Amino acid sequence: MSSGRERLARATPAVDPLLAAAAGVVTIAAIGVVDDVTGPLWSMSVFYLVPVAVATGVAGRRVGAALAALSALSGLLSDVVLQPHYAHRTVAAWNVMFMFCTLLVVVELVDRLRRRALEARQAELRGREFLAFAAHQLRTPIAAIRSTADALVVSGREGPEHEELLRAITSESARAGRLVNSLLRIARLDQHEPLPLRQADLAGLVEAEVQRARARAGMIEWSLVSDGAIDVFCNPESLGEAVAALLDNAQRHARERVSVLVRAVDGAAEVTVSDDGPGLPAGKAAAAFDRFVTLDGGGGSGLGLPIARGIAEAHGGSLHYADGRFTIRVPSHTRPAAAAARRASALS
Repeated sequence: MSSGRERLARATPAVDPLLAAAAGVVTIAAIGVVDDVTGPLWSMSVFYLVPVAVATGVAGRRVGAALAALSALSGLLSDVVLQPHYAHRTVAAWNVMFMFCTLLVVVELVDRLRRRALEARQAELRGREFLAFAAHQLRTPIAAIRSTADALVVSGREGPEHEELLRAITSESARAGRLVNSLLRIARLDQHEPLPLRQADLAGLVEAEVQRARARAGMIEWSLVSDGAIDVFCNPESLGEAVAALLDNAQRHARERVSVLVRAVDGAAEVTVSDDGPGLPAGKAAAAFDRFVTLDGGGGSGLGLPIARGIAEAHGGSLHYADGRFTIRVPSHTRPAAAAARRASALS
């Protein structure tokens, strides 16, 4: 699946800003020449709107503002500087100033419309990819369940093979269920559904998730260090889901050890997860948070990290990767008495 940057590139018109600016300059120059020839009786200033609006629509606000300034300069030369009638210059100068302000308003309006159109186009592309990915990913476990069920019916007898087929059905059903849950979570994040927030202890929440992860991967050594109880206003279920996604990612790539640090920093709470694995490939940190992108070739859904980042941002926080560590940062309210006492524990 393509990344978010590729979707944005496809949603953006393939027009060279320099070409749009050059075409605008030529058009404005032509309008200025005609305006100078016709004189003050037949002003052509209104036609400056055309190249300015078109250039803004295809190349953005900066190009449009530059052409608006060039249009004002051209109007100043043709209607004020080069006119022999001094009596008309003052009025013409005010007209040029009014025209320039009007062009800037047009630039702002056209640029907003352009951005909305690009956002709508990108949302459409994302929706199409979302449906295509869901159909592709669900096809595999559903096909496996169907073929296994067929084999189970054909066998018609109990035994080791019968039990193995039942386990396969259970495993593939669980896989399909996890995928559906991830897709639903992405859909809710896209709809910006408000999360019910309440005060919760982030350190206790993270410790519970580490305990669950340790139960699933007992061969990994899990280490948790925290600044005591840290109160945050959050949705504990969704924030726990984000932490669980980071722990699952670390567990899949760790060689022997996963380390988790929970601390209060400058009015915020941070959860940092690191492992002794190879880390993300150089230059791929941003791509790791794109939807449906997997960098390890492990056949995952590519939704864990995007969901975790979406949940962090829904809490007014962030999730980033640096120096081999993933860090969730959310606004917090720290208990003063507990913040002073630092405790460290290695979960055995």
